Amino acid sequence: MKKSIFLTFIFVCAAVLTLNASDLKFMVSEDLSYDDNIYLTNGNRIGSAISSTKLGALYDLTVSNSSLEGKFSVVGGYNAYQKHNHKNGYWDTLLNAEFGNNLFRIGDMFLLTSDPANLELTEREQRINNNAYVTYRTNTYKKLGIGFKVSDEITKYTSGGNIKKLNRNRINAGAGVYYKVSEKTNLLAEYTFTSLAYESNHDNNSTGGMFALGVEGKLAPKVNGEAKITYNYRNYTHSVAGYDNYGDLIGYYLAVTWEPTTKNLIRLSGTRDFEETYYEYNRYFVSTGIKLYGSQKIMDKFTAGLTLAYTNLSYPKANMAGVKRSDDVYTIRPELNYQFKEWLSAGIWYQYRMRTSQARNNRAWFYSNNKAGVFVKAIF
Repeated sequence: MKKSIFLTFIFVCAAVLTLNASDLKFMVSEDLSYDDNIYLTNGNRIGSAISSTKLGALYDLTVSNSSLEGKFSVVGGYNAYQKHNHKNGYWDTLLNAEFGNNLFRIGDMFLLTSDPANLELTEREQRINNNAYVTYRTNTYKKLGIGFKVSDEITKYTSGGNIKKLNRNRINAGAGVYYKVSEKTNLLAEYTFTSLAYESNHDNNSTGGMFALGVEGKLAPKVNGEAKITYNYRNYTHSVAGYDNYGDLIGYYLAVTWEPTTKNLIRLSGTRDFEETYYEYNRYFVSTGIKLYGSQKIMDKFTAGLTLAYTNLSYPKANMAGVKRSDDVYTIRPELNYQFKEWLSAGIWYQYRMRTSQARNNRAWFYSNNKAGVFVKAIF
């Protein structure tokens, strides 16, 4: 992780040395909300008002007489809880740095947060995630192209307890072939090798890979995005009684946007992939999700939006009680935003989420919560 952070530091320094004030923007936002079940429990629900304050800076770097460009952003803030803030309040920081051109990209993303990393987890635990990457792809105007990508991702929980079993380092190395079927559409075939090494939970170390076939670019009139069918597999280095030593699945990756007019859009996204866990006798679970988002501008200033999402969490091995766990998570989120100026916006939102489980003998896996809030955001 030190190498990744150093790389990010170099990017930021390069931006500062070539700083053009016209390319530098600042962001400030405030979100006031109420959550009626902050601990995501089935019983003994506790609600709290929450204040989320964020400050940030965004910088676009261009190199004269060159195709090179860079994008740098840092956003940080504090989330204050009216209830038990000494336990629930937390800082978060997101730093992105990327530099390159239409052939190669080198970048780093650093995240510090206490938000749960996936829908299995319900407790807030401070974690650091750092992902450094390098990509290369031949010119897009050629009929046949190739590409390569290498990434090094570290996940580290700074709090104590069992959650530290998820501290790990994932290294990906992949290559792809891209065939241009039209000016803005490519067919693709990709393979990515993955090595997963845990900090202390060495029994879960594994190697594996993913094959992908799909299409990217302009998929239909006014429809753009990417769609892939994948085959994922992993082999665990250590054989452990009661646990699966091999796992595979047919998955998918979907990110498609349809913009019928300049005033509305529909976005469909989703993934099916492995997720890490230390839940009884399981080294992983399979997350299958789909999300639909739609927005409509109203009278130029207003934008109404609606998000509908569904995710299934499926565990391959039964627990000590002989129960095979499979959870379903449903989310609905309507929102209404108002654009006062190009740099100033505000809005109101509501979110309902419910998690149910086929293992009905354990009600601890069931929960529902309602959140509602208002926000204001300025970029200048």
